[in-house]
Amino acid sequence: MLKLDYSYKQKKRASTLLSLSLSELEASEALVDRDLHREALVHMYFCCFYVTQALLVKQVATNPSHKNLEVQLHKVYGKHKSFPRRYVDLHTLLHNLRNQFNYNVTHSPQPSLIKTKLRVLQAYVAFAFSSVPTLETAEILASILAENPIEIKDFSYDIYCPKTYSHHTRLTLWQPPFYLKIFNVNQLQTQARRMLQNLKVKRSNDYVVGVNSKLDQYSGVHLIMLDIDSLDSSVESHLSKIGGVLLKSGRGYHFIGNKVIRGQSQWEKAMRQMKRDKALKTYLDQDHIDISLRRGYATLRVTTSKVKPQAPVFFKEL
Repeated sequence: MLKLDYSYKQKKRASTLLSLSLSELEASEALVDRDLHREALVHMYFCCFYVTQALLVKQVATNPSHKNLEVQLHKVYGKHKSFPRRYVDLHTLLHNLRNQFNYNVTHSPQPSLIKTKLRVLQAYVAFAFSSVPTLETAEILASILAENPIEIKDFSYDIYCPKTYSHHTRLTLWQPPFYLKIFNVNQLQTQARRMLQNLKVKRSNDYVVGVNSKLDQYSGVHLIMLDIDSLDSSVESHLSKIGGVLLKSGRGYHFIGNKVIRGQSQWEKAMRQMKRDKALKTYLDQDHIDISLRRGYATLRVTTSKVKPQAPVFFKEL
């Protein structure tokens, strides 16, 4: 198995590229389902383009040319024992097909070929996620802590079933900031599921870990956390006024603000303002805000289970 070693800066770049690849893959899958194979091909190629960049972060500069990226892929991984040759061939094929059909309006690719290569592409994306080190939850929280070293007293996590947000077994763990370097959220999930199994909780393997907005066990100190259904430039511009990070999560996005809000009532007011904001309200998950206000804090998932198979991935800083 291929395992890459990246610096913090390289992990940020690779995480962004993998997030972009997921968006392109989603578009490809939707277009194939609608039998729009020419259009799907373009998104399939760009999915491959971003995945390959993530695997070559050390070898290629930011925004490489399409030709240079392909050359580097063959040079670095063409005969690599831990890198399946079919992924190298896939990149070359999709590049060629994209050039062939994108500029030829009278022909379309064979549907059977596109469907076959889409399955290979899905496997390539999964391979990249298992090989490329991405920015971890602890690293994201540590960067927020560095900006607010006095205000942040604790981090907290909920272990919960993502299919049922209320009136269900839910565990909360409070963690002093220095624990960020001691254990990670996947270790927490493993141990929590074991305890839930011992307590005879049904479907305990569906449970995930979510990071909470509340930053102090004894007072109402929060970060803004939002579940976002879709993005455009206006949403990103609005959220950049708050400052924080975007994560790609399944078919949507998570936003974690980096500015501390003091006081429970101030946090509730800020969340209600987000819900009503004309620039945001059609993009935000309104139910997530309502449930967060009822619970008294927001939770954003950071691990996976069978019902939520895609781990949230760092997308960009705002």
